Formats: sequence, structure tokens, C-alpha cells
Amino acid sequence: AEKKAKQLRLSFEKQQALLTLDQNEIYHQEHTETTTLLALWKRISSHRTSAVFRKPVNPLEAPGYQERILFPIDLSLIRKMIVCRMIKSYAGFHRCVGLICHNCVKFNGRESDYSALTRDFEDNVDEKVLEAVRNASAAAAAKAAAESSKAAVAAATGGAGGAAAAAPPVAGAAAAAGTSGAA
Repeated sequence: AEKKAKQLRLSFEKQQALLTLDQNEIYHQEHTETTTLLALWKRISSHRTSAVFRKPVNPLEAPGYQERILFPIDLSLIRKMIVCRMIKSYAGFHRCVGLICHNCVKFNGRESDYSALTRDFEDNVDEKVLEAVRNASAAAAAKAAAESSKAAVAAATGGAGGAAAAAPPVAGAAAAAGTSGAA
């Protein structure tokens, strides 16, 4: 009973985190390079539950798929969309992976084995996206704190900053040594 209560609490916390994710600007922020999104794609596509979603659905294996699914998508297509900059944010990535899951459940039905696999896959994706956004948010906060600290030091030294404040003693040392400082 205690284990089940803990699982329910963790599930609730994850749902809350997913609901607030849309309010996080890092989630929607466009990445200037593809490396971050490709790293996330790689973590997701290497998970055991992603094997079914790595390549396009074969029409011979799933007759009627092309007629029922308006926008077929798979992980290989998502990678191409990241590389050609059609997907530029965590939100865009998450939306496209959600479409993979939607298509699978729509075609196979909610009670199918594929739908059970899709739920596991989607749970993994949600965890990885939440982790990536948390890490990026923490990095942005650390960067902002460092810049704020740097600005405070600059203000305390009269705007000279650390490097400029260190320059006069070096010039003074060169003068004391009897050299002009020019080489």
C-alpha cells in the first residue's frame, strides 16, 4: 500500500511538472544550434521502448495506415526535422514525439500491445524532456547569477572590472623594473 501511494505521488508530481512545463520559457526557447536537441533525440531514440518508432511504418506491415494517419512521423523524421531546423525548441520536439504516440494509439487502438508500449515510450520521453528543461533552466539561472555577480564586482570597483583593476600593478611593475612595457 505504501509503495502504491508513493507511485501515485510521483505520478501526480510528474503530471504537475508537465502541466507547468508550458509556462517555462526555456521549454519554448529556440536553440541556435542543433546539438542540444540532437542529444535529447539520441537519449530518447536509444531507449528500449523506442525501437518501434525509429523508422517509418511499413505500409505492407500495417495496411490502411496511410489512409488513416494524416501526418505519419517517426524518430528518424524528427531527427531530420531537427537537423534542417524545422524543430528548434524542446516544445516543438515534444509536440512531434507526442504525434508519434497519438498516431500509434489512433491506428492500433487503446487496448493494443502497441498502445501499452506507446505509454511506456511517452513516459520515458516526458521524463527526458522534463530533465532537459530542468537542466537548461538551472544552467540559465547559474549563468544569470554569475553575470549578476560580475556586474556587482564591476559596480563595486567603479566599473573597472577585475581585469582592468589588475592592469595598473602590471604596468607599475614594468616601470619599476626600468622597462617601457613595450616589447
